[in-house]
Amino acid sequence: MSRSSIIFNLCEVALMAGLAAFPVAAFGGMAYDDPRDWTMWETYRSSVKHPCTLIKSEDLVRAKANMATHEWAQSYAARIRKNADAFVELMTPEYLATMAEIMTPGCTGPCPECRAQGKRWHPNGQWGWSFHRPNELTCRVCKAVFPNEKHPESVAVPCTWDPRQVFTFYGGDTFTCFSYRYARPTFTGIIRARKFGFLSSQLQTLALSYALHDDPKYARAARAALLRVADVFPKYVVRAGYGYGEFSNCDPHTASERINNLPNDELVYPPNKPDRRIHTGYWSASRVGSSGMDGGWLTRVTVAYDLTCEARDGDAPVYSEAERLRIERDVLLEGSYLAACDSSINNKSVGNRAGAAMVGLCVGHPGLVRFGLDGFMRTVDDWFLPDGGTSESAAYAMMTMGGVRPFGLAFRDYSEPEGYSGPDGKRLDHFNACRDTRYGTCWQGLLWTLQGDLRHPPIADSYRTTRVSAPYAELVALAYPTEQHMAYLSEVTGSRLAGRAAQEAIFYRNSDAAQPGGEVPFELPDVVFPFLAQGFLRLGEQGRAGTVVLNASGWGGHHHSDSLDLYLWKDGHELLSDLGYLWDHPDKKKTYRTMAHNLVMLDGMEQERKGRGGSFHLYATTPRVKAMEASSTAYPQATMYRRTCVQIDHGENGAYLVDVFRAGGGKQREYLFHGPGNEYEVHGVKPVREPLEERVPIHFGVRFHLGELAEIFLKDIALHEIGPDGTPGRNLVQSPLAEPLGGTLRAGAGWGCYIGNGAATAEPAPGEQGAIRFAATKAQADGVVNVAFIVGETDGYRGTATFSGRAGSSYRLTFSIKGTASRIGTQAVYWQGKPGDSRARRYATVAVKDTSALAPGPQWSRHEAVFQLPTDAVELAGQRWGTADDACSIRWALPGDYRFAAHFPGTEGGERIRIGAGWGQRDHRNSDRGSVLPYVFRRRSGEGETDTFVTVFEGAEVDRELVKGVRLLEVSSSGAHTAVAILVSTSQGSDLVISQLGNADVRVEEGGRSAQTDARIAFTSWESGQAQLGAMIEGTSLRGPSATLTTEVATFSGRVLRAGGAQGASWFDVVPELPRDVMLRGCAVLVTADDGIERAYPIWRQETTESVTRLFTEYAGEGFPALPAETWRISNSVFVGGR
Repeated sequence: MSRSSIIFNLCEVALMAGLAAFPVAAFGGMAYDDPRDWTMWETYRSSVKHPCTLIKSEDLVRAKANMATHEWAQSYAARIRKNADAFVELMTPEYLATMAEIMTPGCTGPCPECRAQGKRWHPNGQWGWSFHRPNELTCRVCKAVFPNEKHPESVAVPCTWDPRQVFTFYGGDTFTCFSYRYARPTFTGIIRARKFGFLSSQLQTLALSYALHDDPKYARAARAALLRVADVFPKYVVRAGYGYGEFSNCDPHTASERINNLPNDELVYPPNKPDRRIHTGYWSASRVGSSGMDGGWLTRVTVAYDLTCEARDGDAPVYSEAERLRIERDVLLEGSYLAACDSSINNKSVGNRAGAAMVGLCVGHPGLVRFGLDGFMRTVDDWFLPDGGTSESAAYAMMTMGGVRPFGLAFRDYSEPEGYSGPDGKRLDHFNACRDTRYGTCWQGLLWTLQGDLRHPPIADSYRTTRVSAPYAELVALAYPTEQHMAYLSEVTGSRLAGRAAQEAIFYRNSDAAQPGGEVPFELPDVVFPFLAQGFLRLGEQGRAGTVVLNASGWGGHHHSDSLDLYLWKDGHELLSDLGYLWDHPDKKKTYRTMAHNLVMLDGMEQERKGRGGSFHLYATTPRVKAMEASSTAYPQATMYRRTCVQIDHGENGAYLVDVFRAGGGKQREYLFHGPGNEYEVHGVKPVREPLEERVPIHFGVRFHLGELAEIFLKDIALHEIGPDGTPGRNLVQSPLAEPLGGTLRAGAGWGCYIGNGAATAEPAPGEQGAIRFAATKAQADGVVNVAFIVGETDGYRGTATFSGRAGSSYRLTFSIKGTASRIGTQAVYWQGKPGDSRARRYATVAVKDTSALAPGPQWSRHEAVFQLPTDAVELAGQRWGTADDACSIRWALPGDYRFAAHFPGTEGGERIRIGAGWGQRDHRNSDRGSVLPYVFRRRSGEGETDTFVTVFEGAEVDRELVKGVRLLEVSSSGAHTAVAILVSTSQGSDLVISQLGNADVRVEEGGRSAQTDARIAFTSWESGQAQLGAMIEGTSLRGPSATLTTEVATFSGRVLRAGGAQGASWFDVVPELPRDVMLRGCAVLVTADDGIERAYPIWRQETTESVTRLFTEYAGEGFPALPAETWRISNSVFVGGR
């Protein structure tokens, strides 16, 4: 388990003064009064003592002390003053009218010039803007400047609720932006959003400069900006974010309350039709230029007001009382209204809740404060998993932490106004959001999932750059000032504080502790998360030299098809990497699909998503050997899907990872991983031709897809397979359409109709002999149309009776067409493997000759298209096939004279290896467009068989490689067994690693040496001359050439009596009683609840009383809360040698 002691002094429930109604384990939110009712503001505003939001009076004192003591604080304060001085000069009425227009800000959108130049455009664009040229927008990709005469905003949509506002949009061809089929960007709207957002940043700078320097000119400038916002903001309407371009046409309070049921038509541009709802509802709704995240803007302007509202210029206040009332009403409370109407909790709404809470604190509205706190508590209790792990990804956890960050700073000692109590009759006194909730557990999860370079592995929708940055480190150190947190803060901030890190430190770091950390290094623990279902194995004295992650997480938002994915990082290098996240890129599927990960694919199909589960069956660490094992139900046809990882550490001589993946079921099983670069060599693989006989059967049809309300007519359709000599085979289309089609297919008709979104009809065309009429007749409620007419009996998209094709074969499609559609999509839809399984359904482009986009006119036109069905479910460029009867390897050359090697034992002809170039782009900004990586597949075939894939991975500096080769040894046993014995030849001798799923007594013999064990995991030096080194996990006996290990019990197990917790601790009470001399710290207890999932909890402490053993899964605030379970077991581990 952990070598570190990362203590999270969370609250003790008994110390939560005044919070008896809200025990930590049962928060689930907080009762609150209606946050839309502003009468509380009038009642309690006089009780507010400013500053009261993120920066308190004591923080100002701390800042002045830091400025008097530290050069970095003086430099930061001087820089803030310099910027603020420049902004003061700008705050003229003319400038403010330019930056805060009377028109509602837009958001973002795509660049039409990028599309015109054939570049890969992004739905959100990649825009540059500067306040030096405030009314211009520049595309960072194509460098076009907008407004642009080539791409005018020729579509105008007037707002009748406020006739001053007339929204203009690009008038050329529409774009498809995510779920919005016909989108038009508004460049002037994007500019308004950039200007309005920048003004809030200027406000923040002015307020900070006033707080640090007490010069009233900064407060006067902030006041002028806030009053301009108060002039225009109440008329800003609610609009849809991203590039959607829908604006409400009614009072913004009404639109906020009835966002999905507006009282009148919203404003839309053609060809869209109003449906009296804002597209995507609260998820992207905004009034200030965001996409559903107005809370960040609201927090900035609230803090700016909070820091300056009591400023004085001599004896006179800078703000009059009337001005304060107006700003509080027309900016702060008005800004909170949209958030106050949204009761949901997600990674966006939590930041809006924070903005509402800041307003409540600042103006004295306890209902708004409680509404915000309800969101915070539901975030840490419900959005985050029970173990503090992210419910989505590390990047989205940090986004969510960014949203709730204000709570940790603003609620360090909060008491509700005198005379107020909540709707439940209770009140908050001295509430501390960091101490009195599970907030610290969530930070624990984010710190414990870092790798050695203090970045998060790019698992699921996360990036290579995701980390707990310096501002958050300051917050964690402020809230939980432990030795390890101070060490982390010291490392991420360094000795020279600047920028955002200095901004945090100047207010929140004590002047006598401005250089935290000292000699204590930050450490990372070996750890397994029970609900996140990820196991981490570390290397090095501080756990910073290497990280192995086995990912058995269940499905959820921002997850990938990555069940049992393996990630490996070592010595600063990604060796086995997840490709990460392409954000909202049109090609983002390329990185979340199954083949983008390191795992086993069955029948070339995508993994199941919902219900795929994920159980850990083993997690144990010894000084030299660490092991973990997990399984999932990612494939319904799988009889087994289970991965075992064993890390062998030879100290300064190196380390390697043994990966054993057992997969059964289906027709084909392919072990897949992608290498870290394109400089590699293959050793020991014999080239062969592609095994055509192993191809999975393929079924296909050709679809004509409509995404709009339109009709098309088709006739004279023919589909021929093209032979090797170029001659066409028979026409696969046998008969004309005889009767109308609905959403499903008439048996034997030879045609199909798919209705995904909306409604459609397919029928013989009246008055047109042999012709077919296909029409999209109705859109679904949000305007989306997604229907297709299919050549082939597909039964919707089930494919059970359509054409039987041959992978790699070419086909010619000819047809005549006319109609009203502006664009028709033509693709081959095919199933490789099981027809009818949506995970096996794929598409191949059918490029129509002589046209880039099929757009029929009113007269018949004749067309031809040739396409090829892919040779494999997974397409790779330049792929090579081979076999490896003997041991083989692939070695990558990496920067810094580093090597990564993957070693495979021989398989005696039963395995095919293929290597080819696959998707490698990882940047959504397209800076690495066209990048490829080598994908390695090891294929085994056979209906319903079970295969065990063994691989040994090693990363090392050149000339310091430990592993020389890998072989499988024959295993004998008196009964059935699942054991594999792996002999690893190293620069130090030979190691034997045995893995099995049960406890069969197995024996290995070779060259006069032998080993015998019943352990699930066994490791021993294979040569008798080597130093004595061995380890045994879940076994009673291991007898090898250099080590003999015995113990009486392989596994402890029994019933869970109860799960409990109090005072920062949590535990399982279990029976039967464990032996008192068994030390379990560093082990994991595996528990199973009524959902059947086996979860692993690290053990931090044990106590035995009255025939019951208490296993602490959390102690002194470190670890995970124990939740109810039924059974338990613990792997007994024994070792000899090592540290």
